[in-house]
Amino acid sequence: MSKVHYQLFILLFLIITLINSYNISSCISNTPCQCYLTQYSFKLFNCSHTLSDIPIFNSKIIDNITKVIAQNSFNQWPIQLCKYSNIQILDLSGSYFNSEFIDLSCLIYLIHLNLSNTRLNNIPNFNKNFSNHLQILDLSNNYIKILDGLYFQSLNNLISLFLQNNPIKTIEHLEIFFYLSNLETINFISLNRDITLKQLININQWINISQQWNNTKKNFFIRIKNIPLQLILPNPEQFSIISIDSIKIILKKFINSTFITLFNTPKCVCSHLRIYQRIFSFIDYQKKYSSSLFQSTTCLMSDGITHARLFDRRTYIDLRCPLFGKTFFPLIESSSSSSSSLNNVLIPFSIFYLFLMH
Repeated sequence: MSKVHYQLFILLFLIITLINSYNISSCISNTPCQCYLTQYSFKLFNCSHTLSDIPIFNSKIIDNITKVIAQNSFNQWPIQLCKYSNIQILDLSGSYFNSEFIDLSCLIYLIHLNLSNTRLNNIPNFNKNFSNHLQILDLSNNYIKILDGLYFQSLNNLISLFLQNNPIKTIEHLEIFFYLSNLETINFISLNRDITLKQLININQWINISQQWNNTKKNFFIRIKNIPLQLILPNPEQFSIISIDSIKIILKKFINSTFITLFNTPKCVCSHLRIYQRIFSFIDYQKKYSSSLFQSTTCLMSDGITHARLFDRRTYIDLRCPLFGKTFFPLIESSSSSSSSLNNVLIPFSIFYLFLMH
């Protein structure tokens, strides 16, 4: 391409850009708002929560808009938003919606929705007719106390869900999130120290979930606080009901997840530790011992203070758990122990590790 042709191309591109986009200063009277409008997007800024509704342009412009960005703009939910029926990306973060009931059923093409920092008390309404396109949902930094998976069960294409920094007290129907076939990233880190899991996931549900997870290569990351992994997984006494392969699939999917428990950590129980660690040893994962799951999942030692790693074999040793029904050997108390005493320790130690490996 010659230099002249290249300059003409650049000039043509600039002309098209100027035709398809324009700035409007102080676009809404009696407000500090400024607007930036292009052929397909509309941005509001500097509004400082002065708006009670979104401005409406002519129908031809509205029909073309697929992206609306209006951060810190509204002091209530914008009723006229439904007129922007073709929105795919919507960011209303920082507005004030408080406890208002929010119905998004009119926005059927949403792909990305950001309602973070909007003072929401409740999950918006995603009914059965709602978008099958929504992939990213950000409800973080709000006032949501009850998290019910049933509100999300229609979001089959959801990939990322952010609910961190809400004062969540209760999680209901957690299994729904695991059933969502495309969901890969979940952040439930709560501001509340006391969280209740209202329904435990039963064995049949785990079998179904493991079968579904076995048929997908998706990555999976969940971050959750003060609900331990032990409460989410089947009880160790029930592991015999579910196949080893199913348990392996579940742990493999959780391998990059974090389960932080500062206040609700279960006690370390020898019989449970043996089962958890045996199952964990079956996972063929190159970096499993440096994984988020290994590092974050703990149980509480008998002193009531120490948090020990659930899948770490040293926890079994430190707890002085029995070996083959006998009391486990005492720990070495000092480096000055005689060689014969050391041999007495190393022999059962080796037997113990062989036992765990099988």
